[in-house]
Amino acid sequence: MSDTLGPLMERNLLEVFGQPDSARRAVAIAEIYTANCTFFEAGERIVGHQALNARIERILLEAPGFVFRATGPAEVNHDLGRLQWHLGPAGAPPVVTGMDVAIFEHGRIRALYTFLDKPARD
Repeated sequence: MSDTLGPLMERNLLEVFGQPDSARRAVAIAEIYTANCTFFEAGERIVGHQALNARIERILLEAPGFVFRATGPAEVNHDLGRLQWHLGPAGAPPVVTGMDVAIFEHGRIRALYTFLDKPARD
């Protein structure tokens, strides 16, 4: 099953977090996440498909024209996966980098934890 979970995380990055169309994003969320999914950001906990879609809408509105890019393939260890990514303007250096850690249940994401990298100090 881990051979399908890595691509599932990559789909999540592009088809959920990278999808500007809310209706298309909702379809992808229904395919990728369990009904009782939870999304964790620093200081925030989002539960359910509708709340997840609304949170991603806000993320994309805060970064117009930015695109998510995976830095490599997702790695999966049993029911846990991780994917490192960049966010920034297309064709330009990233503005934000981070990593998603997913907990899978029955071939879908049950929980997603997002970690943002701290900026490098000069």
